[in-house]
Formats: sequence, structure tokens, C-alpha cells
Amino acid sequence: MSTLMVAAIDFGTTFSGYAFAFKADLQNDKLKIQTNQAWNGGQQKLISLKTPTCLLLDRNRKFVSFGYEAETEYTEILLDEDKDHNDFYYFNRFKMELHGSRVISTDMKLREAGGKELRAMTVFSESIGALKKHLDDLLDLRGTTIDPDEIEWVLTVPAIWTDSAKQFMRKACVEAGIKDHLLRIALEPEAASIYCQHLPTERLGGAEKGFSVSTVGTRYMVIDLGGGTADITVHEKLDSGRLREIYRASGGASGGTAVDECFLELFRKLFGNEVMQILKDEKVEAYTDLVREFEVTKRNVKPNNNGKISMMIPYITIEELCQSIHGKGLKEVLAKSVMAKHVGVTGNKLRFESQVMEGIFRAVTSEIIEYITLVLGQPEVQGVERFLLVGGFSESAMVQNAIRDAFPGKRLIIPDEPGLAVLKGAVLYGNEPQTISERSIKYSYGVKTAPEFDEKKHDPKRKFESGGKTRCSSVFSSFMHANTVVPINAEVVKKYQTNEAYQKILPIEVFYSISDDPRYTDESCVQRLGIMEVEIPNPSKERRKVEVHFFFGGTEMEIVALDLETNTPCEYSFNLLS
Repeated sequence: MSTLMVAAIDFGTTFSGYAFAFKADLQNDKLKIQTNQAWNGGQQKLISLKTPTCLLLDRNRKFVSFGYEAETEYTEILLDEDKDHNDFYYFNRFKMELHGSRVISTDMKLREAGGKELRAMTVFSESIGALKKHLDDLLDLRGTTIDPDEIEWVLTVPAIWTDSAKQFMRKACVEAGIKDHLLRIALEPEAASIYCQHLPTERLGGAEKGFSVSTVGTRYMVIDLGGGTADITVHEKLDSGRLREIYRASGGASGGTAVDECFLELFRKLFGNEVMQILKDEKVEAYTDLVREFEVTKRNVKPNNNGKISMMIPYITIEELCQSIHGKGLKEVLAKSVMAKHVGVTGNKLRFESQVMEGIFRAVTSEIIEYITLVLGQPEVQGVERFLLVGGFSESAMVQNAIRDAFPGKRLIIPDEPGLAVLKGAVLYGNEPQTISERSIKYSYGVKTAPEFDEKKHDPKRKFESGGKTRCSSVFSSFMHANTVVPINAEVVKKYQTNEAYQKILPIEVFYSISDDPRYTDESCVQRLGIMEVEIPNPSKERRKVEVHFFFGGTEMEIVALDLETNTPCEYSFNLLS
């Protein structure tokens, strides 16, 4: 059955949402993409097209609510004396656990707001399932009749994520009810870049007259600044109308939430760690209001502001905590803090000197600038003069100004609604995945081997004897090198063979490294990707040879295994989630 609709889920660190389009509509108008308009944004009305990435489950780990509803319901639970918050599980801002974890597994746990742990796969799948159901309900409400198998789904992930993190998200989608063969993984900066191909110049802020990212030969850096990550890649427009990635994705955990953490660290300096911990754990409504108020303040801060910046705080609650813990009122505690000269309070508002807020942003923007500088220093990127800024955090005037100041010779181009560029671009990618025709491979891939020892190449400490030959242990034998630009479905063929008679499973241990040319599998820059287990059809006494075809250039590695004796495909499993 051919698909009629593309539905994309942008699963973000702070906010998530979905968009969809009928393929027939996209043939006539690439921008005819629909987004949900009905999220209830609560009192602050911060965002309507996306909802916070928050999940509430009951004591039986069953779904209660997601998004703004989960935020509101959990706050009500904490205020209701007849309810025990320990009977619920509340998770928020948990996506980055997949970025910071070196080892990702199906059994890994997440800690919720009350300190209880739950299987991460459950948290992710329930959240994705909530977004899927919201779209399903919207289609029903509109009277749209469509078979589930006629919807092709796209899930966005940061381009800097590992293969293991991508496989984790794929499994979470399948657990959420999305069929594996109907799901594509889209890389966030790529999706935004595709979306901007179809925007007219007047909707690309900062673009010179007549400029378009759709002009053949145009090369530009995509800087996707979301809630959790700064995700950077570099694209070139080809004469085929497609895009070519010319340098591998890079970046790190320098999104908008990093600014939030710097802000909370400031409050710990002002009022003390204990006050802030109790505020977070026991005064959740006040703490939530404080964080939301900072979210509003953060978005409205302008650079080079010589005045003071004000924001509402839960004054009475913090006053009571200061009296209880420090034996002093809020104003007296502030007066004795290390920031006393730069922060004051008037009524229920905290007033900062502008340099304080600038310092909070600088801690994060300096990291973003380092990432950009590193990429610009690569030979492949020479001559790139334009930066395409996308993602919700890129809307910040402080961020834009920091990048302009650091790179005065570059032109910043910012699309209308940069926070939706990834989401809408993911729909376009699902409709035409071949739009990205070449990608730069992020990692080197290889297997562990023990070749004959070569004194010119090998470490003497790794020398050992086996079968009458001198060999070298744990050599990384690469079959794909990092930073190699390849077309979609670039094929690498490797042959392996069984070691025993009647062997049913052929295990192939695969390693990866950020290094272009790693030497040994036990180096610090090398990690095990996983063990591929190939099933041998009709095992026999003789050694059996298997041909494994690795396909690169897509958003995920694909594999086909063949038994050379019968020339038939082999079943296999390749679990990247240790």
C-alpha cells in the first residue's frame, strides 16, 4: 500500500510537536504543511504550536497526560493534600539523557521529579505515543479518513547523535505503535535546511536581495540551536536540485536549556543551594512559575542594553524559605550574596544589571562559537560565507548578536519561525528523502582483527603468538572512515566465515570511532557499536562464508547479509543497545 500522508514528530528537549501534509498537496505547494494549533499553553501561553516535553504516569505506570496538561496536572497533585505525588511519575526534559550517555540500553532508567526510576524506553515511547494519538484524534475530529498504513512517519533527532541513540528512538516509536517500515529518521539540521530551500527570500531574514539557499552552488552552514543541542552541518546545493553535506555534523549540549542551568546556578548563588533545592522539591508550583518566567525573560533580553532587566519571582515563597533556612529575609540574603552589587529586588520583581544576563548567555554562546570556529577551520568548509540559523534558541537576539560579533564577515540568515523549520522540514524530507544526496560520515566503522605483526605499524606491547605466527591484538580494521563524503546507499562489502562445524550463528563485533583512522579497538576514542549476529541457513560441517553489505549515506546504517554457499539472504540481528 502506498502512503498518502507524511506525519513528522519533532521530539525536542524542551518542546515537542507534530506536522503533517498530504503528498498530493505537496506536489503543488511545498509549504502546504499543517501544524497543530490547539495546544493549551496554560497561563503564560508561551508556545501554541508545540507543547512541553513532559510526561505524567500513574502509580501503575499508565499514561495520564503529556505536555502542558502534564505540567498543570502534576502541579495540582502537589497542591492537593488528598493526593500523594509518590503515586505518580513525572518526567520532563529527559531527551538529553540519550546525548550524555556513553552506553544506551533498552534497560536504562530515568529518574523522575520525585526521585523514582523508570525504564527510559517506557518514558520515550509513551511520550511519542501521546503525540501520535494527538494527531490521530485531530484527523478524526476533522473527518479525515485515512488508513494507518497510508501514513509515513518521520521522527527528528540531532545529527550529532550516535547510531545507538537513533536505534533507541526507532524502538521507542515502534513501541508507541508506529510500524517500523513506515518510519524514517530525519536529522534536525538537515530537515531545517530542506525547509529553507522552499522559502522565498522575503521569508529568510538577513538574506540579501536575490539570494536563495536554492541557488545551485550555494554553500552554507546550518546552525540548529534547539533546547538541548547545538547541531551544526554544512550543505552545498547541487545542480540536481539536491543537497550535499560537505562536512560531518558536529556540536554539543549548548542549547537553550544550558542557559536555563546557568540561570538556576545564579539563583543558587543568590539564595543558597538549600533554598533552591526545597523550592524545586517541595514548592513545585512556585518553582515552575520561576522557570517559566525566566523562559519569557530569556526570549525578550536584548544585547547592549544599558538598563536593568526585571523578572517576576515567587517572592513570598522565597522569603519564607530564606527566613526558615538562613534566619534572614530575602532582601538581607541578597545583600550579602556575591552578586549583591548587580542584583536587587523591587516589589515582587528581581532586577538584574544587564551584564548579569549577558554573562549567563555568554557561558553558552561561547561554546557555540567554539563549535562554529572548529568547523570553519576544516579545509572542506573554506569559502562558506553564510550561516543559516534555525531552532527555537536561534530566535534569541543575544545568540544572534554573539554570532554576528564573533564572525563579522559572515551573513546570518534566519527563516520566519525558526523554531518550526525542523518540524516542517521533516515533513518535506519524508516526502522526498532523496533530497539529501550525499552525506559526510560522522564515524569510522570497523571490526577487531589480529593481523600478522608489523614492526613498522604495530605497538610492540600488543605482540602475541598464535598458530605459529606473530600477531598484533585488537587492531581496528576500518571498512568506513570518518568524514568520508558518500552518496546515499554507498555500499561496502565485507566477507566473514564461521569457525566451527555446524555453527548456527556468526557473531560480528563492530566498533566505531570519531577518529578518521583509529588504530586499536581499545583506544579511548573507540567504542563498541554492537554485535551483529548472522543466522547461518542449514548449518554444515564445512566453514561457511557470509558476505555482509553495509550501506552508508542514509540517516541510519543499513545491512544485508548473504550466505555465499547458497547465495541467499541471511536473517540477522544487530542490537546497538547494550
